[in-house]
Amino acid sequence: MAEQEQSVIVGRHAVAQALAEQPEMAGELLLAAGDQGPALNRLADAARAAGVKVRRAPRQRLNELAGGAAHQGVALMMAAFPYAELEDIISAAQAAGDRALVVVADHIQDPHNLGAILRSAAAAGAQGLVMPKDRACPLTPAAIKAAAGAASLVPVARVTNLSSAAQELKDAGMWLLAAATRQAPAPWEHDLVRPLALVVGGEHKGVGSRLMSLCDMSASLPLADGVESLNASVAAGALLFEIVRQRQSGRA
Repeated sequence: MAEQEQSVIVGRHAVAQALAEQPEMAGELLLAAGDQGPALNRLADAARAAGVKVRRAPRQRLNELAGGAAHQGVALMMAAFPYAELEDIISAAQAAGDRALVVVADHIQDPHNLGAILRSAAAAGAQGLVMPKDRACPLTPAAIKAAAGAASLVPVARVTNLSSAAQELKDAGMWLLAAATRQAPAPWEHDLVRPLALVVGGEHKGVGSRLMSLCDMSASLPLADGVESLNASVAAGALLFEIVRQRQSGRA
């Protein structure tokens, strides 16, 4: 198991999913003092059934734990977020054969973007997401909430050197596809029915030059005049589902 990081999950859907998928990681369920209703009662019942302590806490405490995310009156204290090892993601991808799919997130800074990318990766059937330890957003409560339960479905590895990790993916037989902003073929011009790692760049600088040099191909989405680029998570979602479309149809 890789490094672990203290985590808090907020939001009713994300908390319910965590209690269902990872009850052994849950430490305590906090409910905002004064909040009532059947949804909170169901969460409290699920927590108690899993052996998780439930208590009331001031709303200000939940605000602090959520770090700006909408907590909906509920916060689940997790013992630690179980980051995966890169080797485990590679093994899962190799077992998937031509359906192998990994997302490489290059210094994503916004937690909502990170969570949305993770959610799209889960929906597309990815075996994992790889991101750097430094100068990138970790899986904060806001990111986990934006992932809407996907943080418990897709293994996430944090690595010291993202370019070295990308090289390991290549050495394992995966093709690297970079999400480019401009001057690259449309994704449907590529054959994406092959083991793939989709490289998504950060919000401000895109894919770094060293990482881009390792990519086997790049793709950009055609945009109307006057539109410079798409949000990182929107671009990632569109590219992921072009990959899914090709794999379901057998090719473009």
